[in-house]
Amino acid sequence: MYDVDDTNVIQLMKKIKNRLIVLATFCFFPMLLLAQMQPEGSKHTKVKDSTKNWKISAFPVAFYTPETAFGFGGLGIGTFRLKDETLDTRPSSIQLGISYTTKNQFLLYAPFDFYKDDEKWRLEGELGYYKYFYNFFGIGIDSKEEDEETYEVTFPRVRVALLRELLPRFFAGLAYEFDAFYNLKIEEGGTLETSEVPGKTDGTVSNLGVVAVYDTRDNNFFPTKGVYIQGNLFTSSEILGSTFRYTKYELDNRYYQKVGKKQVVAANLFLGGSSDGTPFYDLYYLGSKRTRGINNRRFQDNAELSLALEYRFPIAGRFGGAVFGSTGTVAPDFGKLVNSAYKNAAGAGLRYIINKRDGVRIRVDYGISGEGGNFYFTIKEAF
Repeated sequence: MYDVDDTNVIQLMKKIKNRLIVLATFCFFPMLLLAQMQPEGSKHTKVKDSTKNWKISAFPVAFYTPETAFGFGGLGIGTFRLKDETLDTRPSSIQLGISYTTKNQFLLYAPFDFYKDDEKWRLEGELGYYKYFYNFFGIGIDSKEEDEETYEVTFPRVRVALLRELLPRFFAGLAYEFDAFYNLKIEEGGTLETSEVPGKTDGTVSNLGVVAVYDTRDNNFFPTKGVYIQGNLFTSSEILGSTFRYTKYELDNRYYQKVGKKQVVAANLFLGGSSDGTPFYDLYYLGSKRTRGINNRRFQDNAELSLALEYRFPIAGRFGGAVFGSTGTVAPDFGKLVNSAYKNAAGAGLRYIINKRDGVRIRVDYGISGEGGNFYFTIKEAF
């Protein structure tokens, strides 16, 4: 195993602290701008005090896996509308997840979405701190299951995007990504150590990007109709302290259609790619929320093409259900995606509405592929 000595850790933490001060200013300054913006006149009822329209849902979690041993923590989400926003606009939200394991692993993450000026402005992203393990099977769609190993890494995370509506339902803006990976521990002589991949000796991801979104969904927590299309282009920046030099681009397409009275069909077509020099922990992979049932990071490479379909239906009261399936592949570049082998997965799950006002649900899924199955428990739909 590789370990960083105390002196290097202290030096690295000082660098991270200085960068996070800059990042905190970068992230929260747009929030302050949004808080001060005054919306145009509206005929609808406006929120006068955003502290009085919070809807908070929280609950404890406990789990066990061989890699983590026993773990415990909690999940929560708060939805609200900012001051002077009308009640028929999308609610803003802050989600919080925290967990700790008996093997001294720790996760803290807080995704957020803020809507202002009748949804003309939107600020979204995530703040987090991770000291956790991840799977590595090798690179490519032909990687072998028996080569599985886990590595542990610690990193703070910042994701932030500020978007402005330019045309009806069309938004564009700037985005930033930051991950400072350190104290990376990998297996000596293992698959990762013997692989020729960037990032095996720690490093910092610091990417600037542009984002464009077309969003006609009727609800951002449980859409029953509409489309959501997001295109991203990110490039690393040495000016902001990036260790790596690479570019990545994504196109995330989602479609929702109500069938019957309360059933919904949802589809998600995803295409992503990155250039040479991408660190292995930022490669595209199968086993994400789009391809539930496949082991996390089971297949990873510079490009991904995947399609997921899901049928959502009510059961009784606040309970609902879903069945889903997916197919996907990874390859060294876009040109090889069409002829690459595709991996399939399917599954089913339960839903429970924890916030009827805004449609927020707890999601419990079980997905299965040709190599076994996995449970998933979290807040909000997969897409």
